[in-house]
Amino acid sequence: MTDDLAQADVHDGAAASDSAAAAVHRGGGLLAAVTRRRLAIWAAGTALVGWAMMTLGAFVRASESGLGCPDWPACHGELVAGGHHALIEEAHRWLATILVVAVAGLALMVFRDYRRERRLTRPVAWMLAMLALQVVLGGVTVLLSNVAWTVVAHFGAAALLVWSIALVAVRLAFPDSERPPRDSFSRLTAWFVALTFGLLLAGSTQANAGSNTVCGHGFPLCNGSLLPTFNHLVAIALIHRVWAGAVLLLAVFVLLRSRRDRTDSPAIKRAAAAVCVMFFVQAFLGFLIIGVTDTTATEVVHSSFASATWLALVTLASLTWTTAASRVRSYG
Repeated sequence: MTDDLAQADVHDGAAASDSAAAAVHRGGGLLAAVTRRRLAIWAAGTALVGWAMMTLGAFVRASESGLGCPDWPACHGELVAGGHHALIEEAHRWLATILVVAVAGLALMVFRDYRRERRLTRPVAWMLAMLALQVVLGGVTVLLSNVAWTVVAHFGAAALLVWSIALVAVRLAFPDSERPPRDSFSRLTAWFVALTFGLLLAGSTQANAGSNTVCGHGFPLCNGSLLPTFNHLVAIALIHRVWAGAVLLLAVFVLLRSRRDRTDSPAIKRAAAAVCVMFFVQAFLGFLIIGVTDTTATEVVHSSFASATWLALVTLASLTWTTAASRVRSYG
């Protein structure tokens, strides 16, 4: 699926060129460019709404408000129900509704104006599929009373939805008909995204399984030992720690490779630098939670920043799979 979304074929480029030429012929070249720029801003704003939804979802879980509304889509049979936990859950649902409207409106505009540009319409179709999956999983999570696997799946689907929106935003912002290089750096970025997505799921599993405090306040030791008493909760915690460390090193490696393999792509180099810095900040937040305090606030901040880091990473990946560098050194 990644290659299908990332690689624009010659027909797609020709379709995009034909659309641009037709707009200029009609005297609407400038208007078309403005419209596309506005749609790109719309898509970027929608991706930020997706990040906010993931943050609010983390607050719903950390505050134990997931069953504040035991039914769906209503809340206690009402559109607006009172109560602390109910209001938190309802706020999450209202924000999700805003996201649904924004995604649907974006898709409508793209299919209306750029339906011949397959390099854009294919990610939009994926975005709509991820939106439908997210809505269904939201209802299933509530109806199954927040069973751990449904919460993790719901979080993972939200991450995939944000990725798809970010890809649409980049494809709108960079209407380049050139084929982006399909080299070792592109493959490295794909692995980076896949491993980070796995880390998100591992972190969500740790939080929902209640294993986030099982190793106490020590790091890198677990309960003061390199070989602690082993059970499934300890295993989840240790897997998350090791996985996070490996991905942090990978972030540094991707930054160095971007300097070498994308010398003429400043956007990619800046995005790689931002992602690397955000991973280090996220690691610091993790150390803070383990060694100092593990409260609802710090847990939500940690999860929120993880979602922001994911948004930055998928933006980097979308740039890598969309824009073409004038000089690319391939080592793959």
